Amino acid sequence: MKSKIFLSTIVAAIICVLTGAQAADTDASAGNPVIARGSGFEIRRGELDEAMAEIKQPIPPAQFILAQKQILNGIIDTRLLLAKATDEDKAAGTNAADLQITAAIENAGSPEAFDQRLKTNGLTEAVVRAKVTDEATVQAVIKRELKINVSDADVQKFYDSHRISAFETPEMARVSHILIFTMDPVTREALPADQQQSQRNLADELLKNIHAGVDFQTLARQYSEDPGSKDGGGVLPPFPRGQMAQEIDDAAFSLTNNQVSGIITTSVGYQIVKVLERIPASRTPYLTAVPKIKEFLAQQQIQKLAPPYLESLKATAGVEILDPGLKGTNAAPSSP
Repeated sequence: MKSKIFLSTIVAAIICVLTGAQAADTDASAGNPVIARGSGFEIRRGELDEAMAEIKQPIPPAQFILAQKQILNGIIDTRLLLAKATDEDKAAGTNAADLQITAAIENAGSPEAFDQRLKTNGLTEAVVRAKVTDEATVQAVIKRELKINVSDADVQKFYDSHRISAFETPEMARVSHILIFTMDPVTREALPADQQQSQRNLADELLKNIHAGVDFQTLARQYSEDPGSKDGGGVLPPFPRGQMAQEIDDAAFSLTNNQVSGIITTSVGYQIVKVLERIPASRTPYLTAVPKIKEFLAQQQIQKLAPPYLESLKATAGVEILDPGLKGTNAAPSSP
């Protein structure tokens, strides 16, 4: 349950949020017909096409119509919910969008980097802000309409029952390593004995140089045969016990910061490990976790209660799907 809000969250919101607020009043030409309508609104083919274009992942042809139905259903739901927004809902949406945009800028590193990411996706901050505001407003409306309530007791129960899986981080080690293969990395067959001895001699020489003061990561870039970490000086992402080979675990969690192992023999070769950092186990404090837990539990309630409520809104608004190929959308309502 990370606290940062990544740019992908905002882009995903754009796919799910109603695009009608920004849609131009185009004429009902044959190329842009009305495909759905209800009391006070119409949705044209171009609006659905724009929303589908926001989906970056390829959609298998057999699932394309289903995806169109789901996206259209989301547009209808959002249009109906925005129509019920109070001034308080709109204010809550604006505030939430401001927080999300600020977090996304911080995650990008700078406003300039954020703008560049948006440009890469063909977006502008104004468009993103408007659509994220709509999404946040929809959330405020649905929570108010469905009387979503998460009690302190619910939060405490969730925290206690998920303490290990969600809120405790085990001790981690961050290391740099040098790998010298004793097997062919392609065929996975062991190297001939004379080549293995040559590799061992190289590993011994590297360890000798390290003890003599030669920079570990410089040697890793030059000699390590691990293609995934070689260019980065042999640095591996932090890992907990049990994720690496037992021999690597034993070294990583027995050494202290900046200590170097001896030659470690593993099933793939000879390795030398330098511990860069031992990261103590930690737990997210309860008060820090509360906002995320409340939102998670609120979304669980929404997923349960929203479908029948949204169906009743559609019935009241007299929603019609006019495109024969998209009929049946209302059979599987989406949750905001």
